[in-house]
Amino acid sequence: MRDAIETFDVVDEADRIIGQASRGHVHERKLLHRAVHVFIQSRSDYWLLQRRSDQKDSEPLLWTTSCSGHVDSGEEYREAAVRECREELGLDLDPINVREVFRCSACLETGNEFVRVYLYRSAGKIYPNPAEICDTRELRLDEIEFELSESPQSYCQSFRHIFPFVREAMACYMRSNWSESVR
Repeated sequence: MRDAIETFDVVDEADRIIGQASRGHVHERKLLHRAVHVFIQSRSDYWLLQRRSDQKDSEPLLWTTSCSGHVDSGEEYREAAVRECREELGLDLDPINVREVFRCSACLETGNEFVRVYLYRSAGKIYPNPAEICDTRELRLDEIEFELSESPQSYCQSFRHIFPFVREAMACYMRSNWSESVR
C-alpha cells in the first residue's frame, strides 16, 4: 500500500532531480515532475483505454491511456509504469517486455510533467481499480484518431498532446511483432 501523502521528485528543465515535494505542493506550485503512460495492446490491432474515475482530482471522467500516473520519489520511470498498471488495472507486467517508445518534455499540456510512454502486449485479465477507473474499452488506432478529431474534450489534455507523437510508434510496434528494433 502506498503512503497517504505521495512524494515526487522535483526536476529541472533537463529532467534532473533537484528535490522532493508532496503531490499537493508540486501541483500547487506547478513544479516540474515525472509521469508515465502505458498503452496496452489487448488484442491484435486493439488498444485498451481507460476512463478516469469521478473520484480523480484532475480530469475526472475523461478517457486516457490504458494506465498513467506519477513517478514517485526515488522511483525509475519503467518501475512506475509497472506499479501503475498493477494499481490501476491489476496487471503484473514483466518489466523486460515494457517497451519505451516516446519521451515528452514537461510542458503545460502535460501538466508540467516529463512523460515517458510505454507499450505492452497483454492477454491478461484486467481488474480495474474503481477509485482510479470507471470504464475501459478497446479501440483501434484509427478509431482513437477519429474520436480525438470529433470529440477531443472527451480525452485528457496530456493524452491529446502525446497521442499524435506516439501513434506512429504504436503502428511500428504492431508491424514489428514486438521486436527489439523499436525500443
